[in-house]
Order: sequence, then C-alpha cells, then structure tokens
Amino acid sequence: MSGAIEILPYALRLAQEYRWAKGVQRERRGLLVRIATWGQEGWGESAPPIHLDTDPVALAAELRAQVTGIEPEREDFLAALDERGVPARLRCGVAAAWMSARAAAQRVPLSALIAPDAHAAREVPVNGLVTEKTPEEAAARAAVLVSQGYRTLKVKCWEDRAADLSRVAAIRAAAPDAKLRLDANESWDPAWALEHLRALWRHDIDYVEQPIPSSRPLPEIAAFRRASPIRVALDESATDPASLERILALQAADVIILKTQRAGGPDRAGAMIRAAVEAGVQVTVTVSLESAIGTAVALHVASTLPQPLPDCGIPMGRFLAEDLGPMPPVEPGAVMRVPRAGGLGLEPDRDALARLRG
Repeated sequence: MSGAIEILPYALRLAQEYRWAKGVQRERRGLLVRIATWGQEGWGESAPPIHLDTDPVALAAELRAQVTGIEPEREDFLAALDERGVPARLRCGVAAAWMSARAAAQRVPLSALIAPDAHAAREVPVNGLVTEKTPEEAAARAAVLVSQGYRTLKVKCWEDRAADLSRVAAIRAAAPDAKLRLDANESWDPAWALEHLRALWRHDIDYVEQPIPSSRPLPEIAAFRRASPIRVALDESATDPASLERILALQAADVIILKTQRAGGPDRAGAMIRAAVEAGVQVTVTVSLESAIGTAVALHVASTLPQPLPDCGIPMGRFLAEDLGPMPPVEPGAVMRVPRAGGLGLEPDRDALARLRG
C-alpha cells in the first residue's frame, strides 16, 4: 500500500469583522488536509468553531497522531478513521480529502460519492449574510445584497431584543421583497424567545435558526417549535446522524441547518440529508466560514439536496482578506457553480501552499 496524508495549519486574516452572537472574530484558523493516493491528490479542510481560541499548530499535531498508520489506499479508510475516534471537525478535513482523491481517481466529481444515486445540481442558489451592528448599517448591507441579486438574506441576531427588532425592521424596509431568515445562534433566553418571535413575525420571516440554546432538553425545543409563529430551524442541535435521528423522531425542527464541518465530513453530511429528506424536513447547507477548500466541499454537499434547492448559506468569501485557493464566486442570479472536474475540482494556490509549508 502507498499514499500520504499531509496536514497544514493555517491562520487567515479577515477582511472585516465577523460579528455574531458569540462574539466578534478577526481571524480564521484551521487545517488544510492533503491526501495523495491512487495517483491523485485530494483536499479537505478542518475548521474548528471560529470563536474558539484554537492553536492550529497543536491541532495539526493532534490530527497527525490520530491518522498515523492508516493507509489512504485502504477501501475501508473511513471506517478505520472512525475506529480512532477522530473528532468530527478534524474528521471532516481528512474524509473530504480522501473522498475527493477517490473521486478524482474515478474521474467523477466529489458529489457523485456523496450521493451516488442522486442527480447533483450544477449550481447552488445562495443567500446573503447581514451581520452589521446598527440598523442603518444592516439596512445598507441588505440594500447592497439585493442590488447584487440575492433573493434571501440571513440576519445574525443576538440577545439584545431591542437591537434585533430595530435591525430586522430596517432590513425589511430596505429589502421589502427579500426572504428573511434569522440566526440567533442559541443566544435567546427561552423565557422571552417566543414573545420575541411574535414581535418579529410581522416582518414575514422564513425561519429562525436555533433561537434557544441547544443545551435545552430536546422535548423542550420540540414544544418551542410547536408554539412558534415562525418556522424553527435547528443548527447547533444537529451535530451528527444520531442527534438528527432524535430531532426527527420528536419533530423538533421544521428545517435542519447542515454544516459539513460539524457533521464530520461529506459522507456523514450526505447521510444526514437523506435521513431528513425521507422525514419530509427541509435541509439548508451552510458553512463555518471556511477557506475556498471547505467552501468547495460544502458546494458539493449542497448540490445533492433535492430540487428545487433552497438558498444556502455558503458565500462567505467577502470576510476573508486572504485565502488558500480561488474562492468559487457568486454568479449573477445569486448562485455558486459547483466545480465539475473530477474530485473536488479545486486546488490550493501554489503560493498559499508554499506559505503553509514554510
């Protein structure tokens, strides 16, 4: 057997502040993963939660130790990976790299391995993101996004009720025809969250993501969803296939927000999509502010959603001042084209690789 696994830590400067319920971030840290096997190279990315004080060098050492001795040419590579108990976000980079190398060897796009029986879409419709703090800034961002062709806007919210109400009202005034989605990132107090949603309902909200903490008992979240005047999407609660199974059994969500990083890789993400679709629950794919590599993986995952695809939360490139490769652009009509070459269909820049390798 032969093959190689290369793990490279990175720290990317942000072009602008990323403001959300868990703080304000100015840098994106993570790992780039390369697997060479079957005469091909595959690429993946491991992106820890952006608000954590991650040491990417230490994280790279941890992952190298966990994958040492697993030969990439093994047919049961992913099963061998799981026997090591690799944490989901670290597993994501390795699984994506291995699957993209395997897809390249088979001369098919990564999406063909994620959902072999599905007819993957060639492009994914996407939403715009509003994170600005003041109503005036948020409204201005919304107006710009609509002028660029975005039909759906996702609005980051936090625990300040007055700020939420004024920002959402200003955004709706600036974008009267746009579909609005709210993302609270677990920040709302369950004691007033329903009252808050009743006040926001008049702004014609599509759904709200994780309005109350995922640490609350799932039956409580299910009861909240039944009482809510706005559809409830679960994000942080949907961590893996097992948690999704419990959510579906209790009918705790109208929508599942699926992140490939949190799921543990494109293979697990594909399985979660199939389970949710079988239960009649919508899935929206979003990213964790990854580089171009992780974004391309997310595009492949999103392309396997059933038609018509929902607007997905993938275009985050504007937040990056530097990147690891060519970020797939948002094209006219607010769509992102899925790379069609064999494997991932996208490689890191040589200069970026040289910097990471030192």
